[in-house]
Amino acid sequence: MNASAVPRITNVHHVAYRCFDSNETRHFYEDLLGLPLEAALSFDEISGTDVKLRYLHLFFKLGDGSFIAFFDVPDHDRPDLFKPRSGLNRHIAVEVATAAEQQQFQERLERGGYKVMGPINHGFVQSIYTDDPNGIQVEVTTRLPDYDAVMAHERSIVDQVMTQWNAETRDRKDAMRAKIAKSPLAAS
Repeated sequence: MNASAVPRITNVHHVAYRCFDSNETRHFYEDLLGLPLEAALSFDEISGTDVKLRYLHLFFKLGDGSFIAFFDVPDHDRPDLFKPRSGLNRHIAVEVATAAEQQQFQERLERGGYKVMGPINHGFVQSIYTDDPNGIQVEVTTRLPDYDAVMAHERSIVDQVMTQWNAETRDRKDAMRAKIAKSPLAAS
């Protein structure tokens, strides 16, 4: 793929998720992870529309100026929105500079009553994992010494890996696309 004509995206401004309870979410992200709550925006309608909906939009600031944001929408909550899911489905990964800092977060989370898995060595980063009050997996990661070399190697083979992967999985994906197209939910 040629991205030369596309303007460069400079950073992630925010990622946004649903939260069940804005106070519980604030405690986790501000008190345990140390991310200041920079904004709590209250709305009576969906921005840019006339659709009436009361919700709160929270913005927790990371060290690089980006945000992890949440929508608290109590009139449209369903229990399935907040059940823990595999990190393969959704997770937030935040980075700290050292393994010692990562250990401090593990201790803080465990003292806060959260179960923490790890640290797990992924070959280029080391990570710990927990679930936030909304069922979202949160990963606290730190780079290993050979991070740059590993990522340079991976960049050098990215097209080869993608080509092989897509060739191996195309039939299964096409079959799933056909099932999705026939699903009653596809029409809604």
